[in-house]
Amino acid sequence: MNFKFLFLALILISLSIIMGCSGINDTREKADNDSEVKEVSNLDGSSEDAIPKPPSLTVIVGEETVRPSLGTYNWSVDNGGGTTSGINADSSAPPELLENNNSIQVTADTNVELVFEEEPENYTVRIWDDDNNIVNSSNKVVLSGKGKIVYEVLAHWEQGTASYAFSLDVE
Repeated sequence: MNFKFLFLALILISLSIIMGCSGINDTREKADNDSEVKEVSNLDGSSEDAIPKPPSLTVIVGEETVRPSLGTYNWSVDNGGGTTSGINADSSAPPELLENNNSIQVTADTNVELVFEEEPENYTVRIWDDDNNIVNSSNKVVLSGKGKIVYEVLAHWEQGTASYAFSLDVE
């Protein structure tokens, strides 16, 4: 009986040594694959671990440039291999988002141009009042009224939707 026990123990130890030296480690390989972080290609072409974001918007007001605040957005990118990365981000309403921002002074005849990093499929320009209500909606920046006017640009792409807010002080 001692001989059978010793023989069985010797076989188990030999198998353990062979398996340990073979380089097979299913558990580790699976853990490495499960914790893999996908790289996202940024809009500028660089590839790094990043949260996908919509293209930037620049507002050219006469001779000045305004960088609007990015508001609420949802955006996704195709990682290839049937996977996507996406994000839904929420923000305050445009008047609250711009509460402490300074506005550029303009007149009713000032030229205002919207320049997107990547042109959207379509966009709408909305004017907000101080009570967080939309009072006008158009396909361009309308310089009407007097005082601080809050604008929201709601743009749509195949990858998602983004809201941008800026204000102008109309004289």
